[in-house]
Amino acid sequence: MTELHELTALQLTAAYRRGETGPVDVVEHLLARIGDGDRVGAFTTVSADRARAAAAGAERALRSVDRAGLPRLFGVPTAVKDLEATAGVRTTLGSALFRDWVPGHDDEIVAVMADAGLISLGKTTVPEFGAACYTEPEVAAPARSPFDLGRSAAGSSGGAAAAVGALLVPIAQGSDTAGSVRSPASACGVVGLKTSRGLITAGPDGNDGMGLSVRGPLARTVRDTAAFLDALTTRTGVGTVHPPRVDSYERACDAPVPRLRIALAQGSVSGAPVDPEVAAASEFTARTLAGLGHEVFARDQAPDPEFTESFQTMFTALVGSRTMAFDGASMRPIVRHLRARSQELTSGELAAAIGVVQARARAWTLGHADADVVITPTVTTPPTRVGQLRDDADPAAELAAMTAFTGNTILANATGFPAISLPLGWSSQGLPLGVSLTAGWGREDLLLGVSAVLEEALPWAHRYGDRAEARTP
Repeated sequence: MTELHELTALQLTAAYRRGETGPVDVVEHLLARIGDGDRVGAFTTVSADRARAAAAGAERALRSVDRAGLPRLFGVPTAVKDLEATAGVRTTLGSALFRDWVPGHDDEIVAVMADAGLISLGKTTVPEFGAACYTEPEVAAPARSPFDLGRSAAGSSGGAAAAVGALLVPIAQGSDTAGSVRSPASACGVVGLKTSRGLITAGPDGNDGMGLSVRGPLARTVRDTAAFLDALTTRTGVGTVHPPRVDSYERACDAPVPRLRIALAQGSVSGAPVDPEVAAASEFTARTLAGLGHEVFARDQAPDPEFTESFQTMFTALVGSRTMAFDGASMRPIVRHLRARSQELTSGELAAAIGVVQARARAWTLGHADADVVITPTVTTPPTRVGQLRDDADPAAELAAMTAFTGNTILANATGFPAISLPLGWSSQGLPLGVSLTAGWGREDLLLGVSAVLEEALPWAHRYGDRAEARTP
């Protein structure tokens, strides 16, 4: 018998329509799972009373005569990344400086999710200010991979990915500046979509000013990802350049996929070696697509230290801009290090770095102009051990280690293109290995269509029943 926590978001909506269950029972069930022990460190704050009240209201609406007009995912539980201000709910930003901050307003993405009728169970764990690709803040337990509790859930959307992979919520909201949706998706064996620049409205205070950061969905299935994306793209923002939007990303999962030209780009722009099992997962994905009739060809992804260093400069400036007004003594060493670097930057150096990143993004785009989809490893290694990437004594070395781990993820942030990480590979130790697919700006419909085909050909749903949660850290 399928338990409530095993149902996907779309399965829940179908069960609601049939009257087999309701939001009240589902929310209570998931809150109980979280309360019994959030072993993966998914949540920093659980907003149980708010979730129960929202579930009761959703249940009344679903029983009303007007329920046909309700949003597609109405009443489905989810969670909000702890970098997003949420009115009346503690929002720590992963920092001891904000341990007790309760905002009086909602960030745009939180309001959009509420408009969609989604029920947030709380705030998912993040590294301080989202400034690391692992999730080990002072204000909460580390976020861990549900497949091995000794392994990190990566970051910065580590808590969100862990919550989805551990079956605590069917879908969760993430954000991505340098791989922060896709790296955790890879570590936690879930689907993570970094959306096109401008597709999801960030609101007046959610734009980073450099075009690197976007919001995006995390889910266990491709169709849940698509349905969640439909919910997140219901608003347009003034002054934002939006790519073309399809009528339904969910329906795009069922649309016929034409014969595509697909590039397999092995290697890493960071110059870090790619683990053989990670590389093999990408190769297997490429062979699978070739077997389905697509034209697949290989090319190397050359290291580009100037691009990587320039991207680091931009990221450093973003971290510094968020923390300049605060006392650095209470911050993590990596955040203090990035802040200090940002203070040393001149406007000319930042402008030069932006110019290099833009030029390299254009070069990468032109270099793959003959491909509809580009396949790469999501990250360069299997999930790292908790604490492995952190180096408080030498944060410069930590930054280098994080850059090596994330590998190619920064390419999609630089180009603004959509990229999706799928759990298509599995290591000899049973650890998830993400494979990334990238398409042109605004082509989430194509990515989701190809991803749905791969999910059917190489299903992963059974893996959630084989999770190694019993492994001790």
